[in-house]
Formats: sequence, C-alpha cells, structure tokens
Amino acid sequence: MTFKVFISGNQTELSEERFAVKDVINNNPVFKRFFDVFLFEEVPASRQRPDFTYLKEVKDSDIFIGILGKKYGNIDEEGLSPTEKEFKTFIEHNPHNDIFIFVKGSRDEIRDEKIEDLIGFIMNSVTYKRFDDLDDLKECITENLIIFFEEKGPGNTVPFDEKVHGDLDYSILVEEELIEFLQKRAFKLHVDVPSIPLKDIFVDVLKVVKHVDGEFKPTNTALLFFSQNPADYLPQDVIKIARYNGNTRLETIDNKEITGPIYKMIKEVEVFFKRNTRLANKIVDFKRIDIPEYPFEAIREALINAIAHRDYNQRGAHIMFSIFEDRIEVVSPGGLLPGLKINDLEGKHKARNHLICSIFHETKDMERFGTGMEKMNRVMVEHGLKEPELSEEGDYFVVKFFGPGDKILDLVSDIPDERKTDLKELGLNDRQIDALRLMVNDNKVFTNKIYQDMFKVSRNTASRHLNEMVELNQIQKIGKGRYTKYKAN
Repeated sequence: MTFKVFISGNQTELSEERFAVKDVINNNPVFKRFFDVFLFEEVPASRQRPDFTYLKEVKDSDIFIGILGKKYGNIDEEGLSPTEKEFKTFIEHNPHNDIFIFVKGSRDEIRDEKIEDLIGFIMNSVTYKRFDDLDDLKECITENLIIFFEEKGPGNTVPFDEKVHGDLDYSILVEEELIEFLQKRAFKLHVDVPSIPLKDIFVDVLKVVKHVDGEFKPTNTALLFFSQNPADYLPQDVIKIARYNGNTRLETIDNKEITGPIYKMIKEVEVFFKRNTRLANKIVDFKRIDIPEYPFEAIREALINAIAHRDYNQRGAHIMFSIFEDRIEVVSPGGLLPGLKINDLEGKHKARNHLICSIFHETKDMERFGTGMEKMNRVMVEHGLKEPELSEEGDYFVVKFFGPGDKILDLVSDIPDERKTDLKELGLNDRQIDALRLMVNDNKVFTNKIYQDMFKVSRNTASRHLNEMVELNQIQKIGKGRYTKYKAN
C-alpha cells in the first residue's frame, strides 16, 4: 500500500520548504516505502498546460501538504493562485480530507491580502500548524506522517477511540476532570461516586486506559474526555463555531475555536449558542414567558452525536457549528456508516466510536438504543418548529435546524412551564402587570409621569411600583432624575 502525497505552496517563495518535505519522506526508510511524493518542480517538460498537470495529480492524491508564507502567487483567469486552486480541488475530490497545512511565521507577519484571505478560509475549513524554520517544519511533517501512518497504514485494525498513545502516559490525564465526570454520572444515574482509586476507574470501569508493556497508557478516548487540551495530541479535536450575518457564510459576526475536554467544549458551545440566538418575551395571562429561538436540548443532541460519531481519522477536518439568521447547522466529518441510510436512522444504532459512545452512555447524554434522532425530532416539534433536516454533503454529515424567523412569539403555546414566570406569585399587582405587559409585548418605554397618568396614582406610588419591578429584575432603569426611563429586561 502506497499513499500519494501532494506538496503545495508558492514555488518561488517556498522552494526550500517544498523540497524539505520531500527530504523528510525520502530520508526515512519507512516513509519512503509507503509515501510517494509529487513535486511539480520535478515534472518533465510537457506540452500540456501546467495547471492540467498539477490538478490531475492533486485529484489522485491521498494526502495534501500545503505550505503558506507571505506571497499569494500568480493569479489565473479565475482569480486564483495555484496553491488555492490545488487546495480546493483536493477538498472536492478527496472525501477523507487528509490535509496538513503549515503556515510560516507568526500571526503578526505582513502578508499579501489574498494569502491572508486564504489562511482565513483554511482556518474555517481544516486545522493547521505554524512553523518558524526548516527544522521546525520537518519536525511537524514527521509528526503528522507518523500519526497518519499509525491510523491508516497497513495492518492497522484498532479503532481510533481504542488506540493508545505510545509516547504518552497516565500523567497526561487530569484526575479532576474524572472527579467532575463521576459526580455528574452519580447524579444522572442516581448512584454513589465510586470509592475505588481513580486509576482503577480509568482502567477497569471506563476502560479508557490500558496496561501496555508495564505502563498505563491513555487511549484516544481518555485524551478526548480527561486531558487538559486534547487538541495538543489530536489536532482534529476542534469545534469551530460561528455566527453569520444573514443566511450565507460571507460575513461573520462572532466566531471561536473551541478546544479542551469534551464536556467543557459542549458547555462552551452552549454559552456561544445563548449569546448568538434570540430569547423573546411575552406576557400572557399574568405570566411572563421566555421564548428561546431554538430548544438547546435538540441542538445539544446533534452536537453530542457529531462528537461521538465523527470520523476522527480525518485529521484535517473538524466539527463546525454555524448559526445563520434562518437556521443552525451542525456538520461532522465522516458520512454514515455502511448499512445506514438517512431515512431509517431513527431507532437504529450503529457506532463508529464505541468507546466514546460508552462514556456518553455513562452520563445518559446518549441513549444505547439509537433514540437520538427521535429525541431531536420530538423536541423541535414540541417547541413549535419543524423536524431537523439531515443530509450527507461529500464526506460530512449535516444536521440543519430551521428557526421561527419573525414568528418567534408564535411559539408561546409550546413553551414549558419552567420558562413561565407567574407575575402574581412574584408579588406584582394588576397595574404593574399591565405596565409590564405593555413594555414586553409592545416595547413601550415608561417614565414615572406616564405611569402616573395611565394608572391615576401619585408620583411616590409610581416610583414604588416601578422600583419594585426593577428589584424583581423584570424591567431596567435607564438614566437619572427627570430623564429616568423604564423598559423591559
């Protein structure tokens, strides 16, 4: 078995770096045996157009190694440099996305505008590393090819989540993360926290640490859940989240790369979600109702499924969580496993990463019998929205949640009781409730004088009523003295 490697990068600026990549492979007897390098500089002269040659080669390659510097390169009739064209062609024709991108220099380097745009595009597409010099680049190349070979080389039959990291030991794991996990597990399962040593829980209960050659070695699952920053060892373990302006990816309002132990990543996504989606309010029958744009319970289910079922062998790919004006998309690398079809996913359970799923089962974040799709559908419909749309796009699995748009207040009847506040039980009188209804439902802004005139009360009574609502966190006070105004929180 031979893997074809395509080396991309500005030939003029990065000539030494391009040949350094080939030297790394040719000077290593194992690499030389299993990796076949394509370098355009070594192609014999031909009557064919250069782009025909390199695009044909990139389509047939198994691994794409891209090196980016300060210069964008020559632009063709489509407005693209060879490097960008090669990158996009490889993504289109290689479903497994085995891409290694290396950026020379720090973020402070002065670069061509178009190369900055390309780096930005790549940041939203695949993972990458920075390097300072040739030795640094060679070390990065060697590390990535070793990991690739271990995962996809001949004779490899161990699933990703069960593999151990031979160069890491038990000390890499953070026992405090396990303690938090066990406390959550005890709460969800209504059991006691085990009193046995933590190492025994890792080895015998969760089975995420293995005894190898007299040492305790963490599996990839242990790293994902219980190391401080799994992306240091598994660079594909990144969730890229973004809030876009409108319904396309042209303009980003907010974005973030999330790394860390899995449960902390999920929490960070929830914080981002709440910051970038709407929470409407309405007063109905003496009750104030909070109306979220989407039910996070359904979104969380899709996120957990993406983490549990993604193809981690696609080292250049990552999970993408995107919020648009009209929808939310959760995209995970790796299509459906053989034997599964989108139309009959509900009620079926087939796992790519059994050990990762087992950890989620321990905290009841994932059911054992394939009920995740049913739960997402049910929660969305109960919220007054349509069922999520599932699709395969290339070698990615996509879940799309469509929001209520301008009809968010129409979801009132579907909001659970815990999102309703009984204003009479809170202590508000009828005048206060009527004022709050106008502030919440009609966006009316009150002053002390408006309250006096509307309800025929004294200035002191109006002040007392309004300040009580401020103290109960139902309205906010803006300004001072005669310019004081009140509006709904």
